Amino acid sequence: MSLLFKESQQPIRGLSDIKAMEKTPLSERMWSMDVNAWLDKGMKAFPHKNAITFVPSGNPDQQQVVLTYQELHSKSRQVANLFHSLGVTSKDAVLYLLPTTPDHYVVMLAGLATGIACCINWMLKPAQLIELIKSSKARVIVAMGPTPGFDIWEKIESIRSDIPSSVHVLSLQALAETQKTNNDLYEMANSYSNGQLDFKRTVQPDDVAAYIHSGGTTGSPKLVQLTHRGFSYKCWANSIVMAHTPDDVIFSDYPMFHIAGFFGRGVLALAGGMSIVIPSAIGARDKTFMANYWKFIDRFKITILSGVPTTLSVLSKNPPTTENISSLRPYMCTGSTSLPVEVAKTIERITGVRVLLTYGATEYTQNIAQGPRDGDPKYGSAGLRLPYSQFKTAITDAEGVIQRECMIDEIGTVFIQGPSVTPGYVDPIYNDGIFSKDGWFNSGDLGRIDADGYLWLTGRAKDVIIRGGHNIDPSIIEETLRTHPDVVLVAAVSKPDAHSGELPVAYVQLTPRSKATSAQLVDFAKEHITEQAAAPKDVYILETMPLTDVGKPHKTQLRLDSAKRAFTDLMKQTLPADTSIEVTVQQHATHGVMVSYKLKAVASKDQSDLENTIKTAMKAYASHFEIIWN
Repeated sequence: MSLLFKESQQPIRGLSDIKAMEKTPLSERMWSMDVNAWLDKGMKAFPHKNAITFVPSGNPDQQQVVLTYQELHSKSRQVANLFHSLGVTSKDAVLYLLPTTPDHYVVMLAGLATGIACCINWMLKPAQLIELIKSSKARVIVAMGPTPGFDIWEKIESIRSDIPSSVHVLSLQALAETQKTNNDLYEMANSYSNGQLDFKRTVQPDDVAAYIHSGGTTGSPKLVQLTHRGFSYKCWANSIVMAHTPDDVIFSDYPMFHIAGFFGRGVLALAGGMSIVIPSAIGARDKTFMANYWKFIDRFKITILSGVPTTLSVLSKNPPTTENISSLRPYMCTGSTSLPVEVAKTIERITGVRVLLTYGATEYTQNIAQGPRDGDPKYGSAGLRLPYSQFKTAITDAEGVIQRECMIDEIGTVFIQGPSVTPGYVDPIYNDGIFSKDGWFNSGDLGRIDADGYLWLTGRAKDVIIRGGHNIDPSIIEETLRTHPDVVLVAAVSKPDAHSGELPVAYVQLTPRSKATSAQLVDFAKEHITEQAAAPKDVYILETMPLTDVGKPHKTQLRLDSAKRAFTDLMKQTLPADTSIEVTVQQHATHGVMVSYKLKAVASKDQSDLENTIKTAMKAYASHFEIIWN
């Protein structure tokens, strides 16, 4: 039985089970709309249980740092009392830049208890950091002190003169090798009580609990407001759909500045009294941890398999050998980018764990849809809506205004409604048009809903490029390449990739007498783009840029072209050199995009061999394809 709700967990096999739950008003299921109450209950339920186990080296056989729930509660209360003494109120942000360590959780809990927790990607460039600091109007900043291999404190020092003097900047010794500085967090907190809060706070359901920035690790980050209502509801809903219990042991391997880390590996886990294992301060970016992934499961009896599609793709090719992974539950969920069906099936075959795809965003407080744990996952779909949340697809005009709702299996823009949807961005300039007149959030994604209520994503109206879980705003590539003196027009889009799902590429139209080459433009972009994940892998030079009716680069055409180039290259690497094949990539009424391989007829045995070779190569991709013989 989970700590998060009173009723027993019923099977979730399909939409009818979700609708049956909804016969009980949500208000009768929610015992509190203050996320701090959920967290407090989780921490106090098992005071002597290990809340967090941290393995700094990424090797499960080496030194561990352990924090019990009692210790976590005590330290977070003490730090919260410090924050309160520094003037933090319910309307003030506590902004922090920390890798994933036990102290990260202490600061997160203290920030939530006192004001608004604002977790920032510590890998951002200084210019982006100061933009977020100013947008958040933070009262306190907590950053990891000088540490070999990290430049967090150095970046804070480089922008110190731009930080308002009213902001308290504190350092934290998050790792053993971190140097102590003036204004050390724990030294300042030592004089405050650690048993309980020294202040009283009354939380309303629609009060903001956290600012989490969208945009992933690149682009212009936007701070999303997330409410106590949303977090409280999601504690209940996610526990229901995953049947969480306090016996669960989970990885904290996602970045904590990502909503899947902040909520799924943070708020949800602690509210449920689960045990958290941090396999490295940098999570799945740590090659040592990834090499020891199955050993971690064996050593710590991890119950829930974890990883973005890129991680799962790596794991599918490196199955467990002698490790005992019998502690794993029979299902897991993943999201952020479409997972190739073959990878999902391989994971299930080598682990016995079904992969349930999800659909979510920072703006929804993580997932809003998920494959049913007890029903057909319908591989390739994003699953069913969460209880008490809704999605629909609609046809919109050029301004995004709904004209009509879509029919079954008709592609349209995906709209979201529910208790966990953001009330908007911190900066109001981003809020124009994000909600329909009747209050539905415009996701900017394209998809269809089938007769069973499953959501199938077919594209993205927003043009965001998702590289291995990192959301890349194409504008950062475009703005950089526009500064090149020979570039007249530029558009950045994605191309399919077997490892990362998508990679960024750019198309350019040059000045008439330009002698710039693709390689030179790739190097130029790499040198000038602040976040290397956004640097385009290829820059394609076009004689004339295809444009829409309003004179903008036609990104739909360019995405189809980049996919054609990618799959043409794949076939050149895969098939015999003398194979006659034509590759086309077109929009499709049901699947969004269809890759067609047209081959000249050959002997039946050779034909079968070629088909099998193509099918094997395409298993690493989420794209739908067909083979046509002329």
